[in-house]
Amino acid sequence: MLILKIEMKDMELVGGITQFIKEVFLKRNWDVFLTLVIKVNKQDFDILNMNNNLKEISQNLDLRLEIDDGQNEMKKLVYKRGYKTIILSSPNHYEIIYFNSKMNYSLIDDSLLNILDFDKGHGLIPTIVQDQDNTVLMLAYSSKESLKQTINTRKATYFSRSRNKLWIKGEESGNSQEVKKILFDCDKDALMFKVEQTGYACHTGTYSCFADKEFSLSVLYDIINNRIENSTVSDSYTKRLAEDNKLLLSKIKEESLEVINFTDRNNLIWEIADLAYFILVLMASKKINLLEIVNELRRRNK
Repeated sequence: MLILKIEMKDMELVGGITQFIKEVFLKRNWDVFLTLVIKVNKQDFDILNMNNNLKEISQNLDLRLEIDDGQNEMKKLVYKRGYKTIILSSPNHYEIIYFNSKMNYSLIDDSLLNILDFDKGHGLIPTIVQDQDNTVLMLAYSSKESLKQTINTRKATYFSRSRNKLWIKGEESGNSQEVKKILFDCDKDALMFKVEQTGYACHTGTYSCFADKEFSLSVLYDIINNRIENSTVSDSYTKRLAEDNKLLLSKIKEESLEVINFTDRNNLIWEIADLAYFILVLMASKKINLLEIVNELRRRNK
């Protein structure tokens, strides 16, 4: 389910909520798979409910109202009228676009793309790309066409100035980017993509084009997972281990014995590192992530 979160004040930028629903949503049949969440207060609710607008819209779309925790009277009023409420304390995992007062919906409809200032960059807008941990990955350029394709496919698509054509990130390398959120700045001449990065963002083989990601067990897990998903048995030992469960388990047994029979401190560090690698390969091959292990340890600590 794609959730689109919108503030009431932004509706007026596109001619009001009724026109927005009819011109942007219903003509694309988006009501089939999209939930529209509108942040409202008492005044907004009265406006929405005027002339049965809210009732008409809710019949055509999965419409929900977001109400702050303190608005208890509003909640009672909304429930009394028979409408659903939803409280979003954090962005939904499946949310691709988060609309706020700076978005103006220009990334949805062709007629609204004109709000963005493409002319300043001669048809292109610089696009900052961040992962979900706010690490800046790269700088690219978006055209109107690449932006439309990004929205339609959720795969980060940019315009290559050197090749003079659109390119999909990771189409050849496998180091793809799934777009989770799109924002633009106050001057409407720069974009930011929030993405889920697979593999490396930089063509040089580093995680980021600006600086390599600080190494950690989490980073190592991502590297292992990337090699399992995007490598072949012939060019990756990690892939071979993931494909051969018997071999992987035998290596874990072997490294466990070497940890037990360590000779000195440095040797113990070396052997634990070996064992940790094979354990992470086993985890990745079984789709077990580090957070699940941490959560289990946290549960035991109670």
